This record gives sequence, structure tokens and C-alpha cells, in this order.
Amino acid sequence: MLVFGFDYSVISDNQDALLDGLVLTVEVAALGFLLAVVLGLPLALAGRSRSPLARVPAMLWIALARGVPLLIVIFWLYYAAAQEGLFSLTAFVAGVLSLGLTGSGYMAEIYRTALSAVPVGQYESAAAIGLSRITAFRVIILPQAVRTAIPPAMNLFVMLLKGATLLSVIGLADMFYTAKLVAVNEFKPFELYTAAAVLVIAVTLVAALGAGLVERRFSKGVRR
Repeated sequence: MLVFGFDYSVISDNQDALLDGLVLTVEVAALGFLLAVVLGLPLALAGRSRSPLARVPAMLWIALARGVPLLIVIFWLYYAAAQEGLFSLTAFVAGVLSLGLTGSGYMAEIYRTALSAVPVGQYESAAAIGLSRITAFRVIILPQAVRTAIPPAMNLFVMLLKGATLLSVIGLADMFYTAKLVAVNEFKPFELYTAAAVLVIAVTLVAALGAGLVERRFSKGVRR
């Protein structure tokens, strides 16, 4: 009769390497998310534009970013582009760009929905008191849209964090790459991958808590 036993020692013996890999995973996901946040707003604004010269390319970008699988983007940036002599990227940079470009399409839709949720009266009130469109957008419209965008944006961060685990396929020494190496050497895949999964879940829970705190901060003084 086979008796299963969970070997905690293999985790404790390699905890430093796993934690270092976790830090790298979070760094890549955070930078990719930041890139998505930066790219998403102009994409959303261009997608809302009345001019087809701005709207059509933006909508095409969003469709491609959301439609092309992340793994293909990773391989294209890291392997295909280098093979064709276009550019050569490190695994870290390729990971950040892959997550950021993919996330930008989702973030653009989050911004678009959040901007659409701002009551039309806010635009009219800003115009009535003589604010320019840029000033009104910056001090009135955008803060309200950001408050609405925070919860889905944090869901996007969690999605990118999970996507960052794919970067081990291009040799990025993240947590799952480390877990794979140790699992091969120690013949303990269940323990190592379980530990990696628990660490990712812990980070996502912390991110969700942080999102709730930020959302409450932005909601101060807002009537429900």
C-alpha cells in the first residue's frame, strides 16, 4: 500500500530560492501592469474618438491585445523577433513587454467602461463653470473614472500575475522556474509546485486587500 507523505523539508531547504523567484515574478507582473495602465488610457481615449484615424487603430490594437494568447506574444518577442534580426530582448524585458502589451487591451476596456460610467452631467457642469475640456477631464472626470476602474484593474493585475508564471518557458528565473529546477533535482514536484501555488495565492490575496483599501480611499465623500 502506497502511503503519501508531504515532505516539508524540501520547501524549507529551498525557501530562499523560492522567495527570490516570487519577488522576480511579482516585479515582472507589476511592471507589466504599470505599462498596461500607461498604455491603456490613450488607447481608451482614442477608441472613444469620433475620428476614425484614431479610433480604428486603437480598436485594432485592443482586439489584437485581447485576442492573441499571451504565450504567443512571449515567444514572438523573445524568439521570433531575435531570429529575424528585429531586436533582441532579455527574458525579463520580454516578459514585461509581453504582459504590458497584452494587458493594455484589457486596461483600455476598463478605462472605457469607467469613463462611460461618469454621468453626462459632470461634463456639462464642468463646461458650465468655464473649465476647458482638458482641465475638466483631469480634475473632474478622470478621478471619478479611476475610482470605478480600480476593482477591475486589480483583477487584471491578478491575471497578469498568473500570466507571469508562463515566463519560465523563456528561462526567466522566476518562482516556477526555480520550483521546476528543484523538483527535478529533488524528485519532489508535488511539494514544490504546491508551495509555488500557495505563494501566488497569498500575493493575490494581498493585492485584493490593497485594492479594497485604495477603493475605499477614493470613495471617501462619495454618496452611495
